[in-house]
Amino acid sequence: MERIPLRENGLVGTFFRQGRPKAAVIYLGGSSGVLSDQPACALASCGFLSLALAYFATDPLPPRLESVPLEYFERAIQRVKEESGIEKIALWGGSRGAELALILGTLFPNQIDAIAAHVPSSVVFGTLDREGGVAWTYRNQPILPSAPFKYTQKTMGECRDSAILATPCFLKAMQDREAFERASIPVEKLRSPLLLISAGDDQMWPSKLFADQIVERLRKYGSSIPFFHLSYEHVGHAPSKGEIGLHAIMNRWFVFGGSPKENAKASVEWVEKTIRFFQDYLS
Repeated sequence: MERIPLRENGLVGTFFRQGRPKAAVIYLGGSSGVLSDQPACALASCGFLSLALAYFATDPLPPRLESVPLEYFERAIQRVKEESGIEKIALWGGSRGAELALILGTLFPNQIDAIAAHVPSSVVFGTLDREGGVAWTYRNQPILPSAPFKYTQKTMGECRDSAILATPCFLKAMQDREAFERASIPVEKLRSPLLLISAGDDQMWPSKLFADQIVERLRKYGSSIPFFHLSYEHVGHAPSKGEIGLHAIMNRWFVFGGSPKENAKASVEWVEKTIRFFQDYLS
């Protein structure tokens, strides 16, 4: 397997290639800024060109998930198209990366051929570790209003010496229904098959509820794309990382949820089912 660093035109990532693939998948990590090579390697071993693409927390990119220009991903898509033999391009994102994949699919619908969104959001959030910060911009403007959210003083105080349980903060913020609706990702604009995978015991944010909202919006607007929602009742936000983990950017411990047995099973199944989805719709 070839492992080819990408450092050009401001792009930062790593290509993985084996053989002569005709389809490519861009892998987008979450808010920790830590980008694992494992999903990209798994994709390459199954016949795809894969690109593990960083978008912050790595020089010369923004140090935080704040005001990240979506033009960056437009350039990345174009760069992947330039690879020999590539006919189709898909996105695979997890957590904030899943939010990003959905946004990109609505912004560039004719350039994306499939999307897999693990533990996604149904809305655009801002910079979650700093109130008022915008996460995504396009043409120097916020892509959408940010959904309301902040960690409550009670939550932060109770968790000062232990891991943060974040999902209740998201549920509380959703009580502002009008603001939450304004931030909804317009998934009805998607033109590619969509796979949603959510965690029923997600303690980082309510991904099962968010995925249900995405499906509801697709049905409400009469979307014609194939879409699938796989939900794992006893699994947490990041099954490959366990029940609790340290957030690299915020330097705080968070509860991810799930159980050791169910998380271990899901960490394998999620990859297998995602690759099968891409095989079905990119071949």
